[in-house]
Amino acid sequence: MTATAALPHVLLLLLAFGPRISGAECDPPCDPKNGFCEDDSVCRCQPGWQGPQCEQCVTAPGCANGHCEEAWDCICEDGWDGKLCDLDVRACISIPCDNNGTCMDLGNGNYECACVPGFSGKDCQKKDGPCAIHGSPCQHGGTCEDDEGQAFHASCLCPPGFSGNFCEIMTNSCIPNPCENDGVCTDIGGDFRCRCPAGFIDKTCSRPVAACTSSPCLNGGTCLQHSQGQAVCFTILGVLTGLVVLGTVGIIFLNKCETWVSNLRYNSMLRKKKNLLLQYNSGEDLAVNIIFPEKIDMTTFRKEAVVVSGEEEI
Repeated sequence: MTATAALPHVLLLLLAFGPRISGAECDPPCDPKNGFCEDDSVCRCQPGWQGPQCEQCVTAPGCANGHCEEAWDCICEDGWDGKLCDLDVRACISIPCDNNGTCMDLGNGNYECACVPGFSGKDCQKKDGPCAIHGSPCQHGGTCEDDEGQAFHASCLCPPGFSGNFCEIMTNSCIPNPCENDGVCTDIGGDFRCRCPAGFIDKTCSRPVAACTSSPCLNGGTCLQHSQGQAVCFTILGVLTGLVVLGTVGIIFLNKCETWVSNLRYNSMLRKKKNLLLQYNSGEDLAVNIIFPEKIDMTTFRKEAVVVSGEEEI
């Protein structure tokens, strides 16, 4: 843009923001830098200035605890900081200490409270009870309690194995039994020790043994927990026992069957021979020797079914 072309724009800016040239004069006169007098003899201020003669600067919007020297400044007062002077660096100005505590300003927004006797805490908000004032009367690691300072007398919360007002009485740590999974408890004077069953460890026998964690099996072997191995062994043993019992019963049954079959065959053969002999003789008496499997005996059959012992009857 040439100088000739820019000239109208300059003139417009001067008319808009520059001092008005008029016949009116303000009394008292306006600040020549920050305002101008219009025909009504009133000072018109430039942006960022105020007052009857436009002599007062305007602070930045939102400036809480600051002042200005030029338009839109926010210069913080003592004890305040931040872009808008809204950060209190004089911490004690808000009186944070309770119960007549004395606040000490440490700078940078930090403070410390000096509490009167009977109170404690960062802001002296905690009332001291017998535990803080007189000390803990509890023995053997007992915890002193005074209802956060409200109780008149201290009491003791005793650890396992102790009882009494001040945890002074030693009790049996094994009652009730703290050992799990059938562990055997032994009192050792204010504490206990558990003898754990196979497969469990820890103070109370609560943790199963993880024997397979370190992968002890080589050459592709599969690791089984102790309880799992026992279950497998008992299962196999039960199957083998069942097979032995079934085999024994089978052998006895087969032997009995063979004996029964043999007896049936032998008795059948005797009956056939007896009938044959009785039919063969037309009236004569015959002596027939029969050997029974249970005992050896001589039995004589007659045609009329008369039995005699010894020789043939005449």
